[in-house]
Amino acid sequence: MACGCVARPWAVWWTRLVRAGEPSLTARGVALARARLDRPASPTGDPGGDVALAASLAEGGVEQLAHLAEHEPGATRRMLGFIKARTSFFDDVVLGAIDRGVPQVVILGAGYDGRALRFRTPGVRFFEVDHPATQADKRQRLEALDVATAGITFVEADFTEPGLEQRLADAGHRSDEPTQFLLEGVLRYLPEPAVHDLLACARRRAAAGSELAVSIVTRSPEEDDDAAAARRANDQRLADSGEAVLTVPAREVALDWLTDAGWSIGSVADLDNRPGRLLVRAVA
Repeated sequence: MACGCVARPWAVWWTRLVRAGEPSLTARGVALARARLDRPASPTGDPGGDVALAASLAEGGVEQLAHLAEHEPGATRRMLGFIKARTSFFDDVVLGAIDRGVPQVVILGAGYDGRALRFRTPGVRFFEVDHPATQADKRQRLEALDVATAGITFVEADFTEPGLEQRLADAGHRSDEPTQFLLEGVLRYLPEPAVHDLLACARRRAAAGSELAVSIVTRSPEEDDDAAAARRANDQRLADSGEAVLTVPAREVALDWLTDAGWSIGSVADLDNRPGRLLVRAVA
């Protein structure tokens, strides 16, 4: 029985890419993958700034991805399909919030996310929350590219440390106005107590009319040996890249965590029809 433990060439390349020394490792790879997508933008947005930011991170990676597309077409399609589906979900969430008149968008674990540029809209304030090292690098890149950051408030926070709620308040986030919270590709890299704290903090800052959109990686209680071995091998590659997978609950447990934090589940979908990769919308 095949164990699925051997890293495919694209996975080895991906790990090398994200180990290139940038403050956030997986965020760098995601930004590169997103650079290949055809995405929407608001009429007053700056999609060019988003593209320029991603290009500044690539450093030859686009050519490597094209090489992989030629030599590992199946694996490359699956990887890009996964990123495309997740990106489309969160893009649609932001556009929907803007259409509803939600005045605040909080991106938790923003990384090199360019949505605050792409969907810039008068009357909407974006808060990008991330680790200080990642934010410093991102802001330096935006400044070097001469990309305007009007409408964006940067909030430094380590999600494993207390104080996020106060940092948001100090940054001007209003807990008495509706907020669209985004939490994309973050939770599995946090220890479980930090997951609970982050979900609860967002809920405490969420006025009536607020929503949380979150991606959650879960495990199946019926996982067979091959699937378990493949999951462990992928987790090991991420750990080798410097970002270990720490928290992967069962599906129902993950949803219970949201309700325990005070959120009401609105919708749950399997990302790209792949069980174990959830896209959830929850309301305050």
